[in-house]
Amino acid sequence: MMKIIKPVVGVSKIIDGYNAVLCGFNGVLYNGETVNKEALQALYKMAQSGKKVVIITNSVMRVREVAQILADGNLSDLNFLTSIVSAGEVLHYRLKKPESLGLTGRKYYNLGSSDAETVFDGLEYHKAESIDDADFAFIGAVKNAADTIDDYMPDLEHVFARNLPLICAGNDVSTYCNGQISLGSGAIAEQYAVMGGKIYALGKPEFKFLHYALEGLFDLKPNVLFIGDSFATDIKSGHSLEADTILISKGIHVNFLGEGYIPDVEKARNLATNFDVYPDYVISGLRW
Repeated sequence: MMKIIKPVVGVSKIIDGYNAVLCGFNGVLYNGETVNKEALQALYKMAQSGKKVVIITNSVMRVREVAQILADGNLSDLNFLTSIVSAGEVLHYRLKKPESLGLTGRKYYNLGSSDAETVFDGLEYHKAESIDDADFAFIGAVKNAADTIDDYMPDLEHVFARNLPLICAGNDVSTYCNGQISLGSGAIAEQYAVMGGKIYALGKPEFKFLHYALEGLFDLKPNVLFIGDSFATDIKSGHSLEADTILISKGIHVNFLGEGYIPDVEKARNLATNFDVYPDYVISGLRW
């Protein structure tokens, strides 16, 4: 039996049945350039109505960086949030015990953007200037929005020749930035795995990562609503948690789902068949 996907204009119509909300960051609250103030206000009103609200993101940014961006959303403070969980923060924590990641040394070669290196702040790791001098490779964000996998193949082949592990923050194979779809760090890790390389990629939809977001909700036995823009990470995360899900149509899948204010349910259902996971609701953008 085909699952019914219900279009909604505002979450106020459906929120009463839930006591906790897990919400994505990129593509929902942030487009890579600016904060979606309407979406942030919607989360604030959910919290006002008694819901625990957790932001969970595959971003390599640390929690303090995510919070700083959200502070630009013109709310007086972010105390209404139960927590913020980012792949960058969890990876930072895991890096304190390198053996848990299968690492035997502390010199990393960054395949991508230097902006992602805040995961190493305050830790005894050192940046290698060449792959030959590294103990492992790292990717948290691509260098340029226009990059393709081919741009990374020479380095990946060199890393593979040295049999180095690749540590990746986030599982997103693509990212949404100011209306443009770009390569994600997860695509680099995925390619390395296809080559036969050893990877450690941390982020949604892995349950161990989701567990961090749930820690602050254990006293609730929560009835969760999961909000996100990606079938591969957000909707699959909600499915694994047996939570109801809302898909944001004007996010990572906007080129397929369209720009309409009223989301196209038939397009959402067709795309869902490719991922074998279906959202309960679809909304063009998060609003109250």
